[in-house]
Amino acid sequence: MNGCEPNSHIVESQFYSGGYTTPEARKIFCDRYRYQRWLDVEAALALAQADLGIIPVWAAKNINEKAHLCYINLDAVKEGLKVSSHSLLPLLGALQQACDDGAGQFIHFGATTQDIQDTAQSLEIRDVLTIVTRDLSSITQQVMQLAERCMDLVTIGRTHCQYALPMTLGLKMAVWLDELWRNMERLAALRERVLVSQLFGGVGTMDAFAEKGFALLDKFSQRLGLAPPLTAWHASRDRIAEFLSTMALISGTLAKIADEIRCLARDETGELEEPFQMGKVGSSTMPHKRNPEMCEQAVVLARLIKANAGLGFEGMINEHERDYRAVRMEWVTVTDTSLFVCGLLSMMKAILKDLIIHEHRIRQNVDQAATLISTEALMFFLGEVIGKQTAHRIIYETAMKAKETNQSLLDLLMVRKEIAGKFKREDLEKTIDPANHVGMSQELTRRTIDHVKEKLSTTGTITERERLCPLTEKDGRCNVQ
Repeated sequence: MNGCEPNSHIVESQFYSGGYTTPEARKIFCDRYRYQRWLDVEAALALAQADLGIIPVWAAKNINEKAHLCYINLDAVKEGLKVSSHSLLPLLGALQQACDDGAGQFIHFGATTQDIQDTAQSLEIRDVLTIVTRDLSSITQQVMQLAERCMDLVTIGRTHCQYALPMTLGLKMAVWLDELWRNMERLAALRERVLVSQLFGGVGTMDAFAEKGFALLDKFSQRLGLAPPLTAWHASRDRIAEFLSTMALISGTLAKIADEIRCLARDETGELEEPFQMGKVGSSTMPHKRNPEMCEQAVVLARLIKANAGLGFEGMINEHERDYRAVRMEWVTVTDTSLFVCGLLSMMKAILKDLIIHEHRIRQNVDQAATLISTEALMFFLGEVIGKQTAHRIIYETAMKAKETNQSLLDLLMVRKEIAGKFKREDLEKTIDPANHVGMSQELTRRTIDHVKEKLSTTGTITERERLCPLTEKDGRCNVQ
C-alpha cells in the first residue's frame, strides 16, 4: 500500500464516513484549510495594523499577498513542528520566508498564538453555524409540513410505552416543531455571543498595542466579520462550552424525533417508518428485516455529540490567564461535534423527506384500542351519575380484569350492577369514539404551525460562502500530496 494515506478516523473513511458527517463539513476542518484560515487571520491583523500606522502599509500588503498556502513550504512546516513542538511558529516562519524585502519582520506583531488560533476557530464555528442554521431551518419546515398533513389524523397517545389517550399525529409533530423552533432561537442567540475575535496579547492586557489596542481590535474584527469581545477569553471558554452544549441540545431534539419514528416502526405498531427502497438490506441472515438503521444512527450521533458537550464544560477550568488544556481538547471536541452534527442534520433531512406514514395501520390501531384509550372520557361520562372517583375505581377494576382475561371492557362493565341499571350500552359506545376525545389537538397544532411560520418569515438568511480547499487545482484536486 505504498503511497496510501491511512484514514483512521471514521469521518475520513472512504466507505463509512457518510453515516457520520458530510463532505461539506469535512472541508471546513481540512488541516490545510485550517492553516489557510490562520494565515487569513494573520493577514487581517497586518492590514488592520497598517490602517492604524502600527506597521508599514507596504509590509502589510506584502504579508496579505503572501499569506496563502501556495507560497508556503509545508514540508518545512512539518519539520519545524517536530523541532519546535509549537503549533504556530513553523507556519509563521514559512510565511516570513515567503515575504519580500523584510515584510516578514512585521508578521504576528504583538499577538499571541492563541489570539490567532481562537479567532480562526471562531471562523470555523461560523461556517459550521451557517450549515446548521440552514439545515435546521429546512428540517423545521419539513416537520411543519408533516404536522399540517397529519393535523386531523387520530392516533394513540402513549405514556410509559403504554396506550394512554387519543390525540392527533399532527399534535405529536407540533411538539417536535415547537422544540425545533426553540433550537432555532438558541442558534440566533448563540451567534451573538460566540462569534467573536481574540486579540489581547500574552496575558490579555494589549500592552504591545499601547493606546491603539481598542481601535485595532475593532478594525481586526471588522475585517474578519466577527464581533470584538470586551476582554480576552484565553482562559474563559464558556463560549465554546455554549457552542458544544447547544449542538447537543439540537442533536437531542433530532434524535428524539428519530427515536420516536423507530419506536413506531415496530412490527406490532407499524405506524411510521424511515424511508425504504428496494436494495436496502436489514440483515445478512434474516431476509425479511427492514431495520430503522438511519433512525438508530441519528441516536448514535446525538450521543457522541452529548459526550463532547461534557468535555466542553471540563474545558472551562483553566489556571490563571491561560493554559492549553482546554484549547487542545477543543481541537477535538469542536471538530468532532461539528462533523457529527452536520451529518445528523443531513440524515434527518433524508428521513423526514420520505418519511412513510402508514395511515391505515394508525386507524386500525386506534379502532382496536378505542375502549382503552377512551377510559378518561368514559370515566367523566359515568361520573356525572355515580361520581368521578367511583367511576375511576369501577373502570380501573374492570380494565385490569379485561387485560388479564382478554375480554371486552364494555362487556365487563355492562354486567356490573353499578353500571347495568343506570346506563345504556349504546351511550357508552358513543362515548368511547376516540375521534371525539382528541381535545384541542387540532387547535394546538394550528397555533404552533402559525407561530413558527410567522417567525420563519421574519428570520433573515445567512449568506453562505463556497468552501474550497486553498490548494485546489482547477480540476478539483488538491495540489499538495
